[in-house]
Amino acid sequence: MKYAVPEINGRAFWACACALTFASPLAAQDLSGRVELTYRSVSAGADSMVAAFGGPQYTGIYGNTRLMWSKRWGEWAAVAHYKLSLETGESAAITRAMSGAMPALPPSTYFDLSRTISDSDDLIATHSIDRLSLSYSAPSFVVRVGRQALTWGSGMAFRPMDLVAPFSPATMDTEFKPGADMIYMQWLMNDGSDLELIAVPRREVAGGPATMEASTFGMRYQTSVGDLGVNVIAARDHGDWTAGLGLSGSLGGAAWNAEIVPTQLADGSVRTSGMVNISTAIGVFGKTAMVFGEYFHNGFGESGNAISLATLSPELVERMSRGQVFNVGQDYLSLGLSMELTPLVSIGGGGIINLADQSYVGSAQLNWSIGDNSNLMIGAQIPGGGRGTEFGGLSLGGGGAPYLGPEPSAFVQYRQYF
Repeated sequence: MKYAVPEINGRAFWACACALTFASPLAAQDLSGRVELTYRSVSAGADSMVAAFGGPQYTGIYGNTRLMWSKRWGEWAAVAHYKLSLETGESAAITRAMSGAMPALPPSTYFDLSRTISDSDDLIATHSIDRLSLSYSAPSFVVRVGRQALTWGSGMAFRPMDLVAPFSPATMDTEFKPGADMIYMQWLMNDGSDLELIAVPRREVAGGPATMEASTFGMRYQTSVGDLGVNVIAARDHGDWTAGLGLSGSLGGAAWNAEIVPTQLADGSVRTSGMVNISTAIGVFGKTAMVFGEYFHNGFGESGNAISLATLSPELVERMSRGQVFNVGQDYLSLGLSMELTPLVSIGGGGIINLADQSYVGSAQLNWSIGDNSNLMIGAQIPGGGRGTEFGGLSLGGGGAPYLGPEPSAFVQYRQYF
């Protein structure tokens, strides 16, 4: 089913967005931002897809600048974020070659507010408007229209309830979730419950009309029953019917969450995903550490451990291409720890294990607050598992090399806030 959404001229939209963000004489008073610079070194296998496109060892420098403007006038508020991203070094050519070998992804937002500034041999630079919304807030009612971020669910690594632009379990920078064009409404009840409604129009192909098969319409109701927190969702998501029930509570000083999310496909079949996690504080060498464990079942995943990228089901490939599912198997365990060593230095780490093929990917990082508004992070990612496993590398065509999977890497990242 197709439906009409007003078109906006691209140049006019960019002009209005930039004017809203920067042209106002008062803009500087409401402007903040973040600059991030990362150096990354990767050591891939000689039989990997990365090596086929120019590796296996390479380095890259990644830059990201976000300018954030917000303004409130009584019950009304406006938000705009501009983002500039660049990649340079050996990694730029590899990124370009791998992107050209992959099928085109479906549009993730209705309006295309991203542009490429440069795409040369050793530099890829893009800029975009990642937030642009207007909202009205009353004591018991909120409505917000435009590009904004939305998070549903309580997963720590895996997020089966999060239908709109969820983070990948491997994402380390979760400070800003990608924005999506939507209409959002929320009603706040006197008993502390609340009801949210969303409409997220999307196109099936770039330049095409918005369709029911590409869009998301949903609701979430949050309340409490005794000591239990309760979340219920219902949605028409990309042409499928999705429901969800989330529960949360405490157990002996620990906090736990559980979610079950069944999805009915167009053919009438039902795929059910689910998650349960628990987190608590423990003492380690005289310090307090936050630890968590999470089990995830991927209802769209492949069973067994003889999997290749060429034999994945169409339902799984579709969800991976639009960024709703990130793993090919069915059952996973995630573990994590974070601990403050001093008021300025903290460490963290975690891992994800595919319970079927026993492959894993682990990460560790050290965070050092080197100033009131600046931070330095040093970290590494280490995958493990034999070829033919998810994190050891899956065969691209099903008959051996090249293999695609996470690669061993290390990075140094600097962030400056203003």
